[in-house]
Amino acid sequence: MSNGIRRILEPVFVFLAVACLVELSLGMTGWFGEDVILWGTLLRAIFTVPGLAYFYREDKAGRGEWRLGIKTAVLLVVAGAGLSVAFRFLFMAIGVPGYEAVEENLMTGNLLLQAVALLAASPILEEFFFRGVLYGRLKELVSVPAAMAVSSALFGLYHGNLSQGIYAFFMGILLAWAMEHCRTVAGPILLHVAANAAAIWLNLVIML
Repeated sequence: MSNGIRRILEPVFVFLAVACLVELSLGMTGWFGEDVILWGTLLRAIFTVPGLAYFYREDKAGRGEWRLGIKTAVLLVVAGAGLSVAFRFLFMAIGVPGYEAVEENLMTGNLLLQAVALLAASPILEEFFFRGVLYGRLKELVSVPAAMAVSSALFGLYHGNLSQGIYAFFMGILLAWAMEHCRTVAGPILLHVAANAAAIWLNLVIML
């Protein structure tokens, strides 16, 4: 096995192993009720991010000097929120199968838990893995555009349903661009937080 492939498989194994253990544990109890998806996200982040942060630090030399100024941060927030809102209305307009069910699972229940899971745990976990580690290590084997496409496709598959998968693929391209431009995982995390915040806000507005 080449060193490049090994470097990709190591974080993938950690990510999947923790995800499986968390899902198995949650499946054995009914304690979390309708909030089980949000609790699963939170627990995966708690147990996975420290390991991913270790891999991320290993790759520091390959990223170069980070560049995330105020103007770039504002651009990322606007882009993340804008794409999130645009896809929400697009999916509602064309009636993407399963979209409403996904929204109901993620955007109902304890508002504080939504905020913690969707505005902190999910962005940090997913960006450290898909952009901070996986995307960077894919670039060691393939071109930047190919690494963006592959990491985004895997990001889409990770969400496990058609509506989120389509959205996640296109969002993944933007997130990978943010990582490439900013050279720090803080860039895609900021964009991801803005996208999720816009989705939560829009859902609250629609429910009123």
